[in-house]
Amino acid sequence: MELLATATIVSLLLVLVAPVTTRLFATGYNARCVNSLRQLSAATQMYLGDNNQKFFPYYEDLPEGGRRWYFGTEPASSQGGPEGKRTVDVTDSPLHPYLLSVGKVEVCPAFPYGSDYWKPKFKGASYGYGYNVFLSPPLRPSPGAPMRPTPISLLSIPQPSKVILFGDCAQVNDFQAPASSGNPLLEEFYMIDDTYKTIHFRHTGRANMVFLDGHVEAFSPHPGTLDSRIAGQTLGRITPRRSTEHLK
Repeated sequence: MELLATATIVSLLLVLVAPVTTRLFATGYNARCVNSLRQLSAATQMYLGDNNQKFFPYYEDLPEGGRRWYFGTEPASSQGGPEGKRTVDVTDSPLHPYLLSVGKVEVCPAFPYGSDYWKPKFKGASYGYGYNVFLSPPLRPSPGAPMRPTPISLLSIPQPSKVILFGDCAQVNDFQAPASSGNPLLEEFYMIDDTYKTIHFRHTGRANMVFLDGHVEAFSPHPGTLDSRIAGQTLGRITPRRSTEHLK
């Protein structure tokens, strides 16, 4: 009887403590995410200082083959390979020289890596945040072609404190194996724009965004934009045109 009573008390304590522990983890994850976004913003400012205040491209196709994303370089031998098998060198990216650590700042701790519904794009985690694609110079029309027109300059943006730089992103994939329409999976997504439902509200229903001045704000989903195909994961959009409305 004593053992039964003790087991009952322990079970009740676990039931009471579990929600508190979950909240503590969520708070810690959010704090780490905010810190990571601020470091990415600081790295961007240093990059701009060394590059005439011009923003880096979302990606550029390399003359020798392969693609240099803003988060790393994918060699020609990897392009077109199976999802989750491709490689990317995160040490070869515009921001890498300005980051204090690799593999920590770029990966949000609240992204459910390793879950049954996660589909990797590359081998393992690569980048858990999306870049405001409207800051990027237009993409190359073909490998080796020049970028055009002139890249956007920070100096041309009248209100940097109102322009998003990076934020929590993900995508529901139902069109690339092993994902399918009957088995939608969650994967990293690398851009913020005003079209796709790819803002990932992974911090207890909120998504963190860092702005060009370095401050971080948390957003709730904009009504009517939710993509709820994966249970327990909230994706959608934030305020319409928030990515572009203060760029001109």
